[in-house]
Amino acid sequence: MSIWNKILICLILLASLAMWYLGMRALATHRAWRTAAKKLQTELAQLEAERTRLIEGDASTRGIRQLQVELAKYTLQRGRVWNSCRPIRVDVRQDPQTGVVVQVSLSVDRLGLTGLQDVQELPVDSLVYLFDEREIQNGGVYLGAFRVAAVTPRQQDQPAMVQLDSVFHLTNREVQRLQRAMQAAQQGGVGWTLCELLPKDDHEIFAGLDANTLAQILPKSVVDEYVRDGKPSDPNNPNSPPFFRKLRDYESAIRHLSLKRAELIDQVAALQADKNRLDAALADSQREAQARDQEIARFQQELQRAELERDLAVNHLKAVEDTLSRVTTARDTLIEQNRVTAGEIAQAQEKAYQLIEQRVRSMAQVEQQVSQHTTAAGAQN
Repeated sequence: MSIWNKILICLILLASLAMWYLGMRALATHRAWRTAAKKLQTELAQLEAERTRLIEGDASTRGIRQLQVELAKYTLQRGRVWNSCRPIRVDVRQDPQTGVVVQVSLSVDRLGLTGLQDVQELPVDSLVYLFDEREIQNGGVYLGAFRVAAVTPRQQDQPAMVQLDSVFHLTNREVQRLQRAMQAAQQGGVGWTLCELLPKDDHEIFAGLDANTLAQILPKSVVDEYVRDGKPSDPNNPNSPPFFRKLRDYESAIRHLSLKRAELIDQVAALQADKNRLDAALADSQREAQARDQEIARFQQELQRAELERDLAVNHLKAVEDTLSRVTTARDTLIEQNRVTAGEIAQAQEKAYQLIEQRVRSMAQVEQQVSQHTTAAGAQN
């Protein structure tokens, strides 16, 4: 045997070893792929069963079809919603009929995207509800009920503009909350949500939230009610019937509270008007009391002056009475003296009369005697 034959045999043996190794590797590879294929077929069957279960559902889980029906029902109950609305401005104006009205201007990107020219997605005078899209912990809150006052349609790249007027009376705190929410949205935060219908209360909304999370969202007085919702009514008895909280009609509650607040505002206004009238009456009474006090002071001065004049008059009267007493005494004395003097004068007159009478008689006698002598002398002659 030549050397070349030996070399060829060695090469054939080496090639046989390589072929044997490659054959063994091929068998191992086929076995591995068959095992993987069987595993994948099993997984595929499981996934097909899972797919069927997810689509059709089973006794314990609702499927996609049931969830789609449920979602359609919830969507129908929810109404149309426009997210990511951007507030432009918030104005407060005085309306002669309705009083204070808050106007909100929004840009709505999703309004008018359907391309329908003859369909009003958001009719004028329709009622809508505004929500701040931020998390409740960050200031997200219900902003109020509004009436669509005007809608500016979408123009090419420019979004549609919507002007809203407040339906109920908003307090100063609610207006400030609107302004703060507008500033947060304009500073790069999330926008506002415009809802056609007010969301309905549901047991599933807060299901699964713990007490601490609920305490950050809800008032403390109702946290326990929401924590117990859907759980056994008796915590110590897992088989006790479940407790379900009473669902709330937020729209009726908001309307009732708005009407109640309007009544309270009217009562406050009436009480304020009454208070103003009472203040005016009190001011008039105070002015009247001040005027009466001034009159009393003037009358007191006049009284003091009258009392002084009275005292002067009394003193003068006393002086006059003293003078009168003295004059009366002097008069009586003078009258008595005059009476005595008159008596004396009468006596003197009587004496003078008698004396004159005597003298007259004497003179008459003398004249008679003279006449007689004269007559006698004449007779003698």
